[in-house]
Amino acid sequence: MAINQQNLEYLQKLQGNLGFGDKLNGVLETAISRELPQFTLGINNVHRPLDNKDINALKTDVVQFQLHYNRQKNGDTYFLNAMDVTLHKTGESVPRKQTFDLDRDHRITALQAYKLLSGLSLEKDIYVRPKGSEPDAAKSEKLKAWFKLQLDVTDAFGNHPLKVLRPEYGFQLENTLDKYPIKALAKEDSRTEGLQALRSGNYWSTEIKLGNKSIPVNIAANPVMKSMDIFDKNGREIRDEDIWPEKAVERSAVKTTTVYHQEAPEQDHNFVQDRSADNVVSRGR
Repeated sequence: MAINQQNLEYLQKLQGNLGFGDKLNGVLETAISRELPQFTLGINNVHRPLDNKDINALKTDVVQFQLHYNRQKNGDTYFLNAMDVTLHKTGESVPRKQTFDLDRDHRITALQAYKLLSGLSLEKDIYVRPKGSEPDAAKSEKLKAWFKLQLDVTDAFGNHPLKVLRPEYGFQLENTLDKYPIKALAKEDSRTEGLQALRSGNYWSTEIKLGNKSIPVNIAANPVMKSMDIFDKNGREIRDEDIWPEKAVERSAVKTTTVYHQEAPEQDHNFVQDRSADNVVSRGR
């Protein structure tokens, strides 16, 4: 059977859009020419750790990709259905793994998969069917959504839940970032650079005011918590309590305040006052 050339060219272009270039083009064509009902292609990439800003640093993060193809049951058309990703991260003995469904997960690219498995969040365009439209509606609505993997949890299939946060979730990157004492935000070019880095799933290397001095930090967006993850040059996390110690003191004071329910009126002889833990109201979080 002759190769469906149009289908082959489409898949080769798709592989390129996912970040694999033309490296897999030859083996893809060979597999299709053999009329295999399904097959898997593999490729490895290496990266400099994302938190290392030294452009001369060694590329020690190894990412393995396996692309899964299936042929149409009664036809000659092939589909790229899913991508298995395994990250061998520098300093970790246990690899991180994830399977991305091409359609369900909004065509996560190779680089985006690496960033998500590295624990970072990113924003990208997604296409969704407008509310109330028919299932086969050709026109989709484009939205911007934030993506984050829940790396501390695996589901029944061994996958980490992928959170896709649409605009209605309420994470506003610019407003959240503006809360922090970052001098670079006052300069338009630096601000634009920082916002772009965070939206792309990168760390933003800048300085933040801590006490009476400014220190170099790496900042990453945390859309799930509607906040920023901030780390010093040694990789130690800097919490909001470190930046605003007075707020930590205020919260601590509020949390220790308790108010008990008032006693029942004396005339209610059937009421027995309960001062158990269930009747203690804590103020604060």
